[in-house]
Amino acid sequence: MVILSVKFKLELTKEQKQKILDLAKKYRDAFNEISEYAFNNRVFDHISLHKALYYKIKEKYGFQSQIAISVIREVAQHYDSVFNQLAEKFNISKRNRKRLIELFYKEIGKPIKRKKLIVKLVKRRSYDLKLNPRVCSISVIGERLKKIPYYGWNKHYEYIEKYGYGDAVLYYERSNKLWYLIVSVDVPDKELKPKKVVGVDINEPSDSFVALHDSLGKSKLIEFSQQVLRLKSHYQKLRSQLQAKGTRSAKRRLLSLSGVEKRLVRNFLHVVAKKIVVENSPCVFGLEDLEGIREFRENNAKFKGEKRRLFSQWCFRELQTLIEYKAKLYGSKVVYVNPQCTSISCPVCGYTAKENRNGKEFECKNCGFKEHADIVGAKNIMLRVLKSLQNGAFVSRPDAPSPLGEVEQAPPFRAG
Repeated sequence: MVILSVKFKLELTKEQKQKILDLAKKYRDAFNEISEYAFNNRVFDHISLHKALYYKIKEKYGFQSQIAISVIREVAQHYDSVFNQLAEKFNISKRNRKRLIELFYKEIGKPIKRKKLIVKLVKRRSYDLKLNPRVCSISVIGERLKKIPYYGWNKHYEYIEKYGYGDAVLYYERSNKLWYLIVSVDVPDKELKPKKVVGVDINEPSDSFVALHDSLGKSKLIEFSQQVLRLKSHYQKLRSQLQAKGTRSAKRRLLSLSGVEKRLVRNFLHVVAKKIVVENSPCVFGLEDLEGIREFRENNAKFKGEKRRLFSQWCFRELQTLIEYKAKLYGSKVVYVNPQCTSISCPVCGYTAKENRNGKEFECKNCGFKEHADIVGAKNIMLRVLKSLQNGAFVSRPDAPSPLGEVEQAPPFRAG
């Protein structure tokens, strides 16, 4: 099952905007009050918070029952998310709640706070949608606003018509002073019938390509990161200039720019991810498990100054996430593999040494195999996926027997 988020713009009257704004501000204040209570009393599960605060929150802010339940549950979910992150960071079992709570007070030491205007809505109870005509209803303080027009992409209308819809988030965008309804849609996975395995090597910010290699022997380079970095550098320079001015007009300009860079970059990543998925599906995509690499590079003494800035802007994980969810929509699958030595290991003989790679050129010092270094990385990722799909059986060459019944493979590589 793939959970998609479809975004609709709401067309509100001045009176409706004010009522929704009142709801959102009270929801934010209630969230922060519940979060502070949870922090001060070391109570983080939603059942205990509900028993302690439900009637108080409902009466104080005038919420309908479902809104009061939603804000309490959301606070508990946010703390759960923080505890899960701590569990991964310190390699502690998620069940060891007592230890995680102690770590939370030691590492973070303050309650979670919300500044943005966001309201979680429950289908039927807090809001509802209609497709013909395209209007929605939203519960606010003391009443329910009805027949609110909403607008979005035709593809999003199709998703709702075909698969229905679930809960939603009411979100305010300060830069354009508009309200949006972000609706969840559960899209069933397509039947998995892979025809090949594709290794995807997402390079570091200083490089300029995403490299692909499949089990049919086809390779491809997609220019990617340099365009994103140029875009990010442009907006960073612009932000620095405006922040240095510090005038009211400069601050207004900064506000209008907020989100522009993110939307442009995300749109570009969507284009690249769709190109990769559509051109290769159905298949099994191999991606590198790069968890923790950004923190490692940023804390490494060799990566300071400009290099550190580049890595902080490296959007590899966002591209991987987009490839993963689009792959499910097109009947493909994603497998993550160990990234160690993928660019310095020979895919023919397996010899691994730093001397094999010189910039973008790869030449094995053992067997003489030559290839573009990024393509070698993609080949090795593809081989590791094949190995994992063989349930532990070792795959040392691309001409090894396929672990998938219908996956075709290329002729063996020839060195030189």
